[in-house]
Amino acid sequence: MINHMVYLDKEIYKEILDFVERVPEESCGFLFGKISLENKCINNFIAVKNVSEEDRSKRYRISAIDYLMAENFAEDHELELLGIYHTHLDCPATPSEVDRESALPNLSYVIISLHNLLFSDLRCWRLNGSYRFEEEKIEINNI
Repeated sequence: MINHMVYLDKEIYKEILDFVERVPEESCGFLFGKISLENKCINNFIAVKNVSEEDRSKRYRISAIDYLMAENFAEDHELELLGIYHTHLDCPATPSEVDRESALPNLSYVIISLHNLLFSDLRCWRLNGSYRFEEEKIEINNI
């Protein structure tokens, strides 16, 4: 499995944080951009509704309709769906077992830890061939 370096556009990063710091439950969305042999460059995102029927302060779920919308958005804008972001409220930016069970291969999972709804940490993860998360390096910059 190729471990890409993940680059997150600084302005997109700021927009995501501005959004997630105002949501008092786990929030989530899609990350889009371009991929090369060694790099994923995230330069767009779409926030979507957390449709979990469980405690949304601890769980998130994205609807099938939103996945279809994300695929269409990527195609319409000549981008690739590179990953999914979601928040952890007052918990570390490490994936839970529930996160692992719902993860899809080939996507990067950016987890944003919020403490009292303020940014605390951001880390990026990807499933390996054994269906375990491995951390991906992520850098925030001007792409």
